[in-house]
Amino acid sequence: MSEQELLDNIYKRFQTTMIGALARFEDSFGHIWENEPDNNPVWDTWEYTRNSILNNGNKQARSAIDDIKKFLSQNKVNNKYTYKFNLRQEKDV
Repeated sequence: MSEQELLDNIYKRFQTTMIGALARFEDSFGHIWENEPDNNPVWDTWEYTRNSILNNGNKQARSAIDDIKKFLSQNKVNNKYTYKFNLRQEKDV
């Protein structure tokens, strides 16, 4: 897995968590505005809350990805081999 694939997967997991949580709320409380969302004051509150959750979740996901990128860039491991030859000749005793 590449570094970019890892970051993409982490971001998708944040999104899945947010959308999944919102879906559970809609499953449980959607009946309140189901028939007439435009005439129901709860609908406006739900839309505001839903947008706030999504905006905050996306902001936090971007911040987490930025933190991971920063960490990875500061902790790059050089996977190349290096060899050090000892050229000092030992004297026969």
